[in-house]
Amino acid sequence: DAYGCDYIFVETVGVGQSEVDIVKTADTVLMVMVPGLGDDIQAIKAGVMEIGDVFVVNKADKDGAKKTLREIDMMLDFKKDWGFRPPISLTVGETGEGVEVVIENIENHKAYLEESNELIKRRVQRNKAEIKALIHDHIEKKFASLMDQEHMEEKLLETVSKETDPYSVAEKIWKEISQK
Repeated sequence: DAYGCDYIFVETVGVGQSEVDIVKTADTVLMVMVPGLGDDIQAIKAGVMEIGDVFVVNKADKDGAKKTLREIDMMLDFKKDWGFRPPISLTVGETGEGVEVVIENIENHKAYLEESNELIKRRVQRNKAEIKALIHDHIEKKFASLMDQEHMEEKLLETVSKETDPYSVAEKIWKEISQK
């Protein structure tokens, strides 16, 4: 919305935390798989099959593309309670073959999100997570400034000497942070 665009594509590479984190940003997650590269196995291991809203097997003109499509389809069958079962399509990126179907699948997913109010739910969850992160950052900064104070070093030394415990110190710090 801030950019005034209908669609913004965010590309990630590999299978890891950044791919799982994209769910926190995107309304629709498009998973692009390539036959013969072991993407399917990596996706299962990383648990990214659950985050895809639309699946694409690119390089459909290569050996194994239909097999990859079937494997994705079978993996998606493990979950039975889909509100919107992710569609899978074949494309050939070099020629643009199949891209129209991908766009149609994205638009169908967008329509589902809007009709089911899932779009609002996702955005509320996303904003909640962002607000939580911002509050966490504020607390971290305040905590860091308190830790820089000389009397805090004394409190920490008291925890080592067992004059007090980390829980009591944490409670005092929290009271100080939350009162300001």
